[in-house]
Amino acid sequence: MSRRRSTRKYTPYCELSPRRRRDAFIRLRGRVLADTPTFGGQFTSHQILDEPGRPVLFNQWFDFLFLGMDGRTIWNAEIITARRHFWDKVETLAWDRATALMSEEEQAAEFKLEFEPVGHRRLTMYRLKPRERRIYEAFGGLTFEEYKEQVEADIIHDEPPPVHESFRTDREYRYGIGLYIVVNAEEIDHEVVETAIARFRDQGETDWTAPGPIPRERLPYETEDATLAVLRAESAEKR
Repeated sequence: MSRRRSTRKYTPYCELSPRRRRDAFIRLRGRVLADTPTFGGQFTSHQILDEPGRPVLFNQWFDFLFLGMDGRTIWNAEIITARRHFWDKVETLAWDRATALMSEEEQAAEFKLEFEPVGHRRLTMYRLKPRERRIYEAFGGLTFEEYKEQVEADIIHDEPPPVHESFRTDREYRYGIGLYIVVNAEEIDHEVVETAIARFRDQGETDWTAPGPIPRERLPYETEDATLAVLRAESAEKR
């Protein structure tokens, strides 16, 4: 049996020597402590949390770093709400169903990225060219995005996918160990992050999935695009 050659060009954090992991742990501990006035001393992040006036819909995910209990582990975490996870699952299902109706040639044309030069202060820069509007017979004369939105609405109405609170780890990260967290919360704020950290530690800092799904009434009944359209309309009325 031939051994598959790895294409990985870096050493994952968890494969570093104990000394290098300990050194990285100590450096992050200093950063967490330095950021105590901002984040409270349990974690740190390059993002802004609890931004005043920010709509709840835009507080559905957050990236942060926190320390493991063994003195060597760094957790490189992303936390998302059940709503965000639900929309992601719905979009993936709709994308797969829509692309299944397209030929390889149609997919290549639809998803091709083209750039055009733009002059700026004697420099040549490039921007993405506007996409040509393409309609498809398989979509009943709709564009890809229009059809995908329609399929998303049908999935939400007829077969909403289950969503569970969970912790999922990924040991392929270059810095720290990846951690993907799904929580049953309206938005991600400071309290939600600290609660998730405590719960993860209580679970033994390992993968975990809640035995029961999040109640359907806690999940969206409209697509993300439809929800964003309402938010934009409300924002325009306030101007």
